[in-house]
Amino acid sequence: MTFHEENVFIEGKVSIGATISYTDKNRLSPAIVFIMGTGKTDRDGNEKGFKTDFYKNLSEDFGGCGYVCVRYDKRGTFQSEGNFATAGLSDLMDDAVSVIQYTKALPYVDKEKVIVCGHSEGAMIATLLSAQESTAGLLLLGGAATCMKDALFYQNRLAAEEFQQKKGLLGLLLRSQTTEAKTNAKIETMFERCISAKKDKVFFGGAMLNAKWVREHASYSSEDYISLLQRYGKPILAVTGTADISTDYRRLSVLEDIPLAESYTPQRVNHILREVDDDNSVMTIKKQYKRLAGRPMHTLTEEKIKEWLSQFQTIGNGGVAK
Repeated sequence: MTFHEENVFIEGKVSIGATISYTDKNRLSPAIVFIMGTGKTDRDGNEKGFKTDFYKNLSEDFGGCGYVCVRYDKRGTFQSEGNFATAGLSDLMDDAVSVIQYTKALPYVDKEKVIVCGHSEGAMIATLLSAQESTAGLLLLGGAATCMKDALFYQNRLAAEEFQQKKGLLGLLLRSQTTEAKTNAKIETMFERCISAKKDKVFFGGAMLNAKWVREHASYSSEDYISLLQRYGKPILAVTGTADISTDYRRLSVLEDIPLAESYTPQRVNHILREVDDDNSVMTIKKQYKRLAGRPMHTLTEEKIKEWLSQFQTIGNGGVAK
């Protein structure tokens, strides 16, 4: 199967640099739009000094299943226009809608079978969009049913637990400098400061902070995300590994009572869907990602996702693209 990639610019509220992956433009195919997580990684999942190709690899994996895959650069990064430093959650949602609508309009895409795959913060954005943009299903990786504040609290708890177990002078130093309560209090202060700010940027903790982004995230609780998933009414697959230190896999239990929703929590699988082979330290997680990114996705996780995706695949030739 020959795999093609085409770089395009999608004109929404800003011009968005994107890559379309496909195998055959002469047949109608289902499609997946990827919405990435926080930070300045590019559409492939890379940034300066940090390469994972996470989203590129997902596109190749799902493209091999007959899907057209679309991934894009976040507003104000790489080939997308706009200001990243002042882009709020609402701006990221607007851009995602532009990409979804562009994908639906492609003549070789079955517009009734467009899936949104959100990773980390992208899972939050995909959930929020479920109420305003019609899609065929949601694939939520490492971030379902959790608001940004609760995700940060979870990360703090894991860090505090690790610091408590750290031996020697380093452990003593870490425990003396911070506690879970102090770090959570700082997060609360950050959210309060951004909520009350009249500008899109504020100075906090020795650096400029995107107040608009924080303020807009603060307007959604985990219960809000759960409610949206309950109302979606179409297939949902949420995947979070037990070794994911960015979000709590136990939150996926709320999907058990939602019709058409499934959850999957693979053992010892991290935020980039790789099986961990170390102690999964909060302090060295970025090194772990870089090291494991070159390995294939966790086999059972890949099989589970592809099994779920098979329900949207076109029977027969799927019709001829116009």
